[in-house]
Amino acid sequence: MHALQFIALDEAALQAIEMANLSKHTKVVAPTPERTMKTADTGRLPVFVVSSLDDRMEKAIRSFQGRGLLLFPEPERTGPMTENVLKSGLVPIPVKLESLATLSFSHAVKSVETLFLEATPEDFMLGAEDHFDVLKPHTFNRFYHAEGRHLREAVLRMAHRARTLRRIEGIAYTLQLPADTPLFALDEALDVLEIAVPPETPLLFAIRFDKDTASHVKISACIGSQTHMTSDIQTRIDAQPTYLGKTAVVVESFAANEIDEKLLEALCRDNGIEPEDADRLYDILYLRTDETASLMRHLRESRNTEERIDAIAKALTDGFIDVKILEELAILYRLPPDEIIARANGLKPAGSPS
Repeated sequence: MHALQFIALDEAALQAIEMANLSKHTKVVAPTPERTMKTADTGRLPVFVVSSLDDRMEKAIRSFQGRGLLLFPEPERTGPMTENVLKSGLVPIPVKLESLATLSFSHAVKSVETLFLEATPEDFMLGAEDHFDVLKPHTFNRFYHAEGRHLREAVLRMAHRARTLRRIEGIAYTLQLPADTPLFALDEALDVLEIAVPPETPLLFAIRFDKDTASHVKISACIGSQTHMTSDIQTRIDAQPTYLGKTAVVVESFAANEIDEKLLEALCRDNGIEPEDADRLYDILYLRTDETASLMRHLRESRNTEERIDAIAKALTDGFIDVKILEELAILYRLPPDEIIARANGLKPAGSPS
C-alpha cells in the first residue's frame, strides 16, 4: 500500500483531482505559478497531473528525478514531446480525453488511487510485490474498464481486451466486487484474467468488496503495452463503456465509409463484437427505411442534444421507428428515453392514441 500525493500542474488538473472525491488518506497539492515539478512529501508517492503539455512542462518532466506517475492527455499521434515523456523516469499514463476532459482526468485520478491505496482492512493484494514491477517508465500505461451485472461477464470482456494488446510489459487489475461474491467464483475469475496475459508478465490484483450486494462488478486494468498510439477508431471504441456503444462505433464508421467490410470484421474480432450483432444494428439503423437512414445521418451530424431528441421524437410520432429502435438510439446517443417519449406525445394532434 502506497501513501499518495496528487500534484496538480495546472488549474484544470486541480479541478479534475478535486472532482475525483479522493479518500482522506491522499494528499492534494495545488499548482504553483512557476509550474514546477515538486517533490512529494517523504513516504508519499507523487502522482503528477497535467491537462496539457507544452515545451516548458516537458522540460520540467525530463528533469524530475525519482519515482512517480504522470497523468497527461493522450495525443492523437506520437511526436517529440511524447517521446521525451517516455524517456523520463516517471511512469506515463495517457488519459483519453472524451467530451468532458476534466471528467476523463477525474476518472483516471480515481483509478490510480483505487489501484495504489487499499480502502479497508478487508481489501487485499495479490501478485507482484511492488507496483513498479507492473507499472513501468518508458512505456505507456493505459487504463481499460469493464463492467457487468455478473462477474463472469465482466471478466470475459476484460480478458478479451488484454488478449488484443501486444507486447504487454505488465498489468495491474483492480476488481470491485459485491461482498457476497463466492470465493470459488473469485478464484476462477483471477485464473481467467491471468491466462489472458503472456506467461511471466508481471501481474498485480487489487481486490475490493462493496457492501452493496446489488452493485455491478467493476474491473479496471492499467496495462503497460506498445508505445505507439491507437488509431482514432480504436480510441473511440475503447472510450465506449458498453458493448452496444462499441458496436455502434464500428457500425457508424462502416456506414460513413471510414472502413470497409474487411476492416469491420477485423475490428469486431479484436474487440469481442459478434459480427451478427453489428449486422443487426446496421440493419436497424441504416437499412430499415430511407427515413431511418436519413434520421441517422441527421443524428450523427448533430452535436446538440435538443435537436437529437426532437428528431427522434418526430420519427417516433411519424411511425418511422418504434419504441425498440428508440431505446437503441437513446443508448447510442446517451439520451433520456422518457423525455423523447414525452416530446413525441407533445407532437401528436389532440385526440391521437398514446
